[in-house]
Amino acid sequence: MIFKKSYSFIILPHHGEQGKSVFFHSQWLNALLLITVAGLGISGFFIVRHYLYHHKLKTAFEPTFKENEVFREERKGYGQVRDSLAHHISSLQAQLKKERSVYLSSVNGLARELDAVKKLAIKVKIQSGFKSSNIVDENEAAGGPAGERTYIGWQDVNQPIDPGPLENKVRPGIGQQNAELREIDAYLSTKQSLVSDTPELAPLFGRMTSGFGVRRWRRSGHSENHAGLDIAVPKGTPVNSPAEAVVVYAGWKGDYGKMIELDHGNGYTTRFGHLSLIEVEVGDRVMKGQIIGAVGSTGRSTGPHLHYEVRFQGKAIDPIGYLGMVEGK
Repeated sequence: MIFKKSYSFIILPHHGEQGKSVFFHSQWLNALLLITVAGLGISGFFIVRHYLYHHKLKTAFEPTFKENEVFREERKGYGQVRDSLAHHISSLQAQLKKERSVYLSSVNGLARELDAVKKLAIKVKIQSGFKSSNIVDENEAAGGPAGERTYIGWQDVNQPIDPGPLENKVRPGIGQQNAELREIDAYLSTKQSLVSDTPELAPLFGRMTSGFGVRRWRRSGHSENHAGLDIAVPKGTPVNSPAEAVVVYAGWKGDYGKMIELDHGNGYTTRFGHLSLIEVEVGDRVMKGQIIGAVGSTGRSTGPHLHYEVRFQGKAIDPIGYLGMVEGK
């Protein structure tokens, strides 16, 4: 026992009043001391236990805390990457939208160009005199609404664009126009060939002494069929090719005397008789207006003149319709 004696405590007020005493038995003091010590011991026990448990938990979860810290840092980095990717995706979407818009504009531009080519093709056909099922003379009875133009139409640039249907609207028109233009080219080439190869220039100008067809000699009264024109000019007058041709004969030929025969293709040939000079050879390619010889009076002839024949498919025809002008005059 720590407390073996009993104790009294006197409490005195400050104003001189009678004091009071409190008696504490030794057993009470010992019991109070014991309870206090026991409470302190139990509290210390729980405090120590709590500290040890907390230390144990901290030690056990320390790696987890560190991992969480790493995860937080990584998440922060992932957030930055995510923001960067979002910005990049937004830029790509804007660029894709722009490219879609440019693509649609390009296809629509191509469609408009195709319409312009169609109009040009029709204009060329009309100007060249080319007739086809879709060419109508303005003087002929015809009508109806105008044809539909090639137009791609509105497209949402925010949505995926399939180029197949868009190009399918243009490609058939391009193919059709290519075919029509090739047809026009072939037609015009043929027409140009016909123009260049058909005799259309007078080989020379002079006084016509005998025409095409049946003629009668004044003195003898003899009649005969004349296959060409006789044009009287001075001897040595140059003779021009009336069109592009190939020389198929150049030399003496009976009553023609010195003669040149040209093959112009497309069934046309021309003959030049009674020449004094031949300046081409068989196989030569001569151009329209080129000098091929000179006028003379060889063969069956009464004076200097040119005997000029035009033949089609081997049959003599009247040259009068094929006399245009002398090249360069």
